[in-house]
Amino acid sequence: MKFPLHDVRALGDAASQAFLSPARWQGSQLGNAAYRIEEFTVSGEARLYTDGASRPPRHGRTVPYTTRVLTIRPGRDEDFSGEVHIELLNPSTGNDFPMYWPDTARHIVRRGAAYVGVTCKAVTAHTLRDMPGGRYSALSFPHDGAVWDLIGAVAAACRRPEAAGLLPGLRRPDRTLLTGWSQSGSFLRTYLSEGLHDLHSDELEQEICDAYLIGVSSGGFGPFGYVNVDRDGEIEFDARLRPVTPLAQVAMDDPRRVVRGSRVPVIEFMSQEEAVSHLWHQRADSDVAGDLYRCYQIPARGHESGLLDDAARIDDHRAAGSSPAEGCPRHAATAYLLAAAIDNLLAWTDGTPPPRADPISMRVAPGFERDPQGVDYSGISCVTDEAGHAMGGVRYLDVEVPVRRMAGDPDGPIAMGAWTHTPFDPAELRRRYGSPEELRERARRTVARLVADRWYLPEDAAAAVDEFCRSVPSHWG
Repeated sequence: MKFPLHDVRALGDAASQAFLSPARWQGSQLGNAAYRIEEFTVSGEARLYTDGASRPPRHGRTVPYTTRVLTIRPGRDEDFSGEVHIELLNPSTGNDFPMYWPDTARHIVRRGAAYVGVTCKAVTAHTLRDMPGGRYSALSFPHDGAVWDLIGAVAAACRRPEAAGLLPGLRRPDRTLLTGWSQSGSFLRTYLSEGLHDLHSDELEQEICDAYLIGVSSGGFGPFGYVNVDRDGEIEFDARLRPVTPLAQVAMDDPRRVVRGSRVPVIEFMSQEEAVSHLWHQRADSDVAGDLYRCYQIPARGHESGLLDDAARIDDHRAAGSSPAEGCPRHAATAYLLAAAIDNLLAWTDGTPPPRADPISMRVAPGFERDPQGVDYSGISCVTDEAGHAMGGVRYLDVEVPVRRMAGDPDGPIAMGAWTHTPFDPAELRRRYGSPEELRERARRTVARLVADRWYLPEDAAAAVDEFCRSVPSHWG
């Protein structure tokens, strides 16, 4: 069978009108870059797949869908690097929520790459459709199971030329990276484990994408760690993220919860929060052809600790009838770690394996057993160093040269909990580093080592040291 046909149509005035257009944000991340913001609808017929033992899963009826896609890309082909980053926009707030673009925009623009953000769930498509003005009145997402063929349709449309595709005027991409974060990261775990990448690639007679980056998603987080291929509708949770109503989910020991057997490279990028619930679903890294895999766990970072200043999106909130959320302290190192992870992942598509990192070290309380629902991880804690930061995982400047204690709320939920950054007092800074000049030199040497180990990019070294030193109180007493 051939992959279902789909249609692409442009929506005008994207820079000023599109939901999530960075040109509408205060302090746009595009700066003076010669980038173009465009928006499209993508329409087609999606097969609804049935959960079961077969891989790829069986499918029955089809449903028509129309979703929207936001593109941010070089205005001229000669400025295009040939790389495309496709993000399945997170739907957990009920509005499209970008978790990848804010942390990677600087690097994507620096590389001359294109970004594609996709509305990928019924609840967010319906929110857009109901916004004033009728811009999105054509959107239709009758069943959440449409997302699986939609992923393939958008990836294929990025490679179609001129007006038929999503990147008109740009040459056919050399590399396509597919990413999703939190709930939409789990969509990609399902997409890979159910054999849908292989199915779509075979139908289109080309790899549907060249690499995957699965962000802040744990295979062990019961209802969201693995999204059933036939799931439809929203789930209600209490404050501790326990399902309020009965929920059909694959068993916690189902092998589909662990990404294996990908014929293109996969990196799972987890915060400390996901590392806890992923403990029993860890697997070894692999460089074996047909199973290319890395897992990077970031200590002292929470689920929502990225760089997005939600208050900057005030026009988006007005359009959606919502209010900016109170965010966690921003985790500045994420931008540097992700930039290196992206470059390492893309280099892997050319045969250069990325570095490996140990998992975050954990301890399990005596007698604690795995919760069959995958929501109670109260008996698992991280092994910490003398500064209070988790040991193991990807090492970076803020944990190798600590100047503050970064910690999550121990009484909060296992994901999306509150985090705090508590600066060391002047006496502690003097005890550890002597003076601001000595601290800067220590930071410089540390970043040089991290660059050599490929956790930071050489072009980011000076900025990382400067940003780190500016974050330290100027008066040491």
